[in-house]
Amino acid sequence: MRRTPNIRTAGVDLAFLLIAHIAGWLDAPLWSVGAIIAAAIGAWWWTRRNALGQMTPARRLIQSAIALTMLAGVLALFYWIGLTFGGHI
Repeated sequence: MRRTPNIRTAGVDLAFLLIAHIAGWLDAPLWSVGAIIAAAIGAWWWTRRNALGQMTPARRLIQSAIALTMLAGVLALFYWIGLTFGGHI
């Protein structure tokens, strides 16, 4: 069985990156980054629920921790890049 790329999931991830970047560019308050990251985590779990459901609990925990740490780091980085582009740093 050939695995096809999920364009919808990639689009959701890209949308959150753009939202974080624009929030930084507009100098949105820092708490808004937390709200963006929380919403992105919820979307991450929802869009990957089928794949996560097929994993063992231990593997799901490890893979989720790695992915969510990377997700939060990348979103924070894009917020910071937006701050830089907006001239706020």
